[in-house]
Amino acid sequence: MSGHVFVVRADLRRFACDAWLVPCSRRARPGYEWFLPGCDGPRQGEPFAEGGPRVQPLLDPAPDRPRPWLGLIGSRGRSVSWYADGAAEFLDAAAGAIVATGEPPLFGRARPLLALPVVGTGRGGAAERAGEVVQELLPRLQSFVGRTFPGGREFDIALVCFDTASHAAAQAERVRRADWPTDLTDDLRAEADRLAGHALRGELALFLGAGVSMAAGLPGWGGLLDELAVRAGMSAEERAALADLRNALDQATVVERRLRDRGETLGRAVAAILGLRRHYALVHTLLAALPVREAITTNYDQLFEDAWALSDPDGLSVLPGAIKPDARRWLLKMHGCLSDPDKVVLSRSSYTRYDERLPALGGMVQAFLVTRHVLFAGFSLTDDNFHRLVDAVRRLRDAAGPPGHFGTALSLGAGGLAEVLWDGDVQRVRMDDRPEAVQGFPAAEAARRLEVFLDYLVSRTRDAAHLLVGERFDPLLTPGERQLRDALARFVADVTGGDAAAVRGTVAWPQVERLLRCLGLEPPPVPADPPGPGG
Repeated sequence: MSGHVFVVRADLRRFACDAWLVPCSRRARPGYEWFLPGCDGPRQGEPFAEGGPRVQPLLDPAPDRPRPWLGLIGSRGRSVSWYADGAAEFLDAAAGAIVATGEPPLFGRARPLLALPVVGTGRGGAAERAGEVVQELLPRLQSFVGRTFPGGREFDIALVCFDTASHAAAQAERVRRADWPTDLTDDLRAEADRLAGHALRGELALFLGAGVSMAAGLPGWGGLLDELAVRAGMSAEERAALADLRNALDQATVVERRLRDRGETLGRAVAAILGLRRHYALVHTLLAALPVREAITTNYDQLFEDAWALSDPDGLSVLPGAIKPDARRWLLKMHGCLSDPDKVVLSRSSYTRYDERLPALGGMVQAFLVTRHVLFAGFSLTDDNFHRLVDAVRRLRDAAGPPGHFGTALSLGAGGLAEVLWDGDVQRVRMDDRPEAVQGFPAAEAARRLEVFLDYLVSRTRDAAHLLVGERFDPLLTPGERQLRDALARFVADVTGGDAAAVRGTVAWPQVERLLRCLGLEPPPVPADPPGPGG
């Protein structure tokens, strides 16, 4: 089973991987935009010698975060293959270093993940030949993941696109090449196609649980409680005794009281533990790339919304909080958010008071379950609040007749008898048919298969944001797409001239303008932070 090339939309600086490529010039001094605010590591390397290696590791004092590698990528007047050669050299060097040290993959992945931008297409000198770079790069990446390294090690790659046009273009070329691994079964592809149909019809919404953020190194419910118990000063014996309280809400209540004795609230302790994680996972970026407008999460962290907001920071409203009336998407943080730690829902008392404090949220969740096909990811369907809300939805659906499943749950393996509780409500899609609870269950491999499944799903819902961005991606367009592009360009010229004000003042024009923007007519929005890295 070979590795896989993922195509994702992300900020490479915040992407959870094992090693990533930082493009730079011969001076080995990357631009400031390649470093996050507060980055305490080195920001330059040794200048590259003429005719010497084109990559070098950028030493980093933190062994538990992605290792940056400097690559000599920025140069004018170079061939497209020169840029791809630099990318290939990075992959060989980074993989060789990981094999030599025997380091396990970061973030609990089954295989190391190497990440790189669409090299040369930012300030590297090949921005106007971006389509050619993609065409040259993808087969090189696919060839790399087909190799097996000493010790039987295999690698995955993430081609990280910062803007929507590059992401759409890379997706289009990959679909044309049909580079898909054989370990994604026909049944799983059929399930992904079914979900893609829901998404393309505007019916799909997301419900995300702790399993999603565990892929970024965050603890699950049990791990979080244990870290909170340590923070509360509980001994090893006391932490082991917590298991005697079989209900996690009661466990959290005990920890909450111990924290209170030390002058700290439960919510602020949660924020202190989870707030240190700054890298969102591959699964966050894949879910964020789906064409959905509504999502709910029980997670406190802000990793998914950071990935989701990348394409449209002003178009996302996070609830509860400051509501944006004109937001095009919304995310409901069902159990609170790190941005407001005093309202985190974790202990039994906070669950009991849930409806008193936020009565409208329960109704939102119920309407969500009735009107959308909900894709559950990383969520065990065991949350007490969720069970209570679903009961009312069941009664409504029963009264209206048997409507079938209201959602699909992605799981790593079989869930045993607990699955019977949801037989008539949620369709399960398993990455492995073996029970998750058995000893030796290959959880990391199943989680990786879930990533491949989502990557395939995203490719089945791709857009055409590269169509109207000029000629940069012209080599990737089909004859029909070029014809459509030219026709739309003539239309835009007709309706944006000085004598076409009457057209732009019509009721229909805002809808037409939104469509043109989706096809890449205007440059993608730039984050408020320093300009994002683009290669």
